[in-house]
Amino acid sequence: MITNTAKSLSNIFEFRLKENSQLAFVPAKEIAQCGERQQLFFANLISAMANSQGGTIFIGIAATRKIAKQLTPIQNPKAYEWLHVLCKTAIFPEIPNVSIEKIAVSETDYIIGIHIPQSSKAPHQSCNYLYYKRVENKQLLMEEYEIRNAYQRGNRSEIELYSILNTNGIPITAGGKFNYVNFYPRFSVKNTSACVERFFKVEISIPTALVNTNFDSLQNHFSRFENGCSIFSIFHKSPLFQNELASVAEAHLILNAQNYSTFADGEIGITLFFSTGTHTRTYKCKELLLFKNKQLEYGDFTVEHSPLNPPQGDLPELFGN
Repeated sequence: MITNTAKSLSNIFEFRLKENSQLAFVPAKEIAQCGERQQLFFANLISAMANSQGGTIFIGIAATRKIAKQLTPIQNPKAYEWLHVLCKTAIFPEIPNVSIEKIAVSETDYIIGIHIPQSSKAPHQSCNYLYYKRVENKQLLMEEYEIRNAYQRGNRSEIELYSILNTNGIPITAGGKFNYVNFYPRFSVKNTSACVERFFKVEISIPTALVNTNFDSLQNHFSRFENGCSIFSIFHKSPLFQNELASVAEAHLILNAQNYSTFADGEIGITLFFSTGTHTRTYKCKELLLFKNKQLEYGDFTVEHSPLNPPQGDLPELFGN
């Protein structure tokens, strides 16, 4: 998840992230002054993200073909305070829970990160009395039906995948290479709406060749096999309140030379079922599951056979069942 933090800033350049509907790069020259043109630009951008899926803006990054290329530290000493005032006075109604932070890039230089949640008070009107949405890396005018739907958002529950934690591997080495690498991804969801969600279900699809079937924390929720994947269904019967986070599952995945091709081509899918809709997200295993923030390659592993499901007592268990 990209947030307005120094760690996210590092990931942006390391993984060559591109601008999209939830991520925007703005060079420092766009905030060199605090005039009407700048007010309109930032009010349109911030309100568009709040009216759409939320997102993060980094001011002080220049992009080429949507990819972050260069830090351009902010020189305007009034920029930080001006953005706080703008969010309170140039967008109607005010967007709740906007986070504006200075991110140091040297002893003297900084950029600004703005994190905008998807708003339960949408639609938000910019200072030119128009409503915008964020589509790819652009702000577009909302259609009349989209404005009406946004007004109804406050009466609908909305559950989203919030994070997948513990995606860095724990290796078992032999002869200077990995015999196998353990992953313990933990999946969390969040109620991003203004309504209480009474119950919901999460389905997680994982390539079967990677799954440790002795790991009861997830295996107890096994539902079926489908297209080479194991499908796990987790029912959450407790109410999920507004802006509340919930950890729904933890998996144990094992990667070795024998199942590397499955890992390289495979995907992990998460589908959320809740009272007013569904959401599906898909992640490439090789891009999600890393070792020291780097992708694993076949040559990193020993070719000797290592069992996919070793006795659970031989492996570290990070969380209780």
